[in-house]
Amino acid sequence: MTATSLAAQLRAAPLFRDLDGALLAEVADIARPRELARDALLFRAGEPFRGFFVLLAGHVQLARLAPSGHEKVVEIIGPGETFAEAVLFLDGGSYPVDARALEDSRLLEIGAAGFNRLLDERPGLARNLLGAMSKRLHRLVQDVAALSLEDATGRVVGYLLAQAGAEEAGAEVRLPAKKAAIASRLGIQPETFSRVLGRLREDGAIEVAGETIRIRDPRRLHRNAQ
Repeated sequence: MTATSLAAQLRAAPLFRDLDGALLAEVADIARPRELARDALLFRAGEPFRGFFVLLAGHVQLARLAPSGHEKVVEIIGPGETFAEAVLFLDGGSYPVDARALEDSRLLEIGAAGFNRLLDERPGLARNLLGAMSKRLHRLVQDVAALSLEDATGRVVGYLLAQAGAEEAGAEVRLPAKKAAIASRLGIQPETFSRVLGRLREDGAIEVAGETIRIRDPRRLHRNAQ
């Protein structure tokens, strides 16, 4: 992979989208392509931090294992997203979650030492990083509010609309993971997730075809959530 193609792929991530060409090339110089097969582990919770990642293709699940042995899915990362960058600011930090590929995936690993050097030399890069982290924090706060205030149907409807990216008839969602993983992400049981999808389908709000869900009537979706 050439430096030019690396830079082009980095620019697809919001964290790097507004960087000038010279700075983007510097980031590309410290980026290392990685490939993960389905179910392969990228890192475990507690491992020393070595860098953060840009997901180019596929999906990666971030999860934490509870003392009971139950796995709680914290986030499902999709193409164009970065993850683990917040650990940069923890001295002697370690990864707080397990990261596992949900399907064959391609990533770029941004080494911690090289990126910290760039942060010291280029203040504009630090502003971009803080902006990206603020957006993720805002999204996580919204997720916590949904888990606290919404019932199972409201969580599922909110997830579908967020994944669809548009509240319009015909918008489609391809589930990025098994229903059990998505249910864990939403804080509900897998059977509850399936039941909610079934009710929404019976009501005419959605159509379900395997891993693809098509929104038929956004107003019906909102009505169910309320």
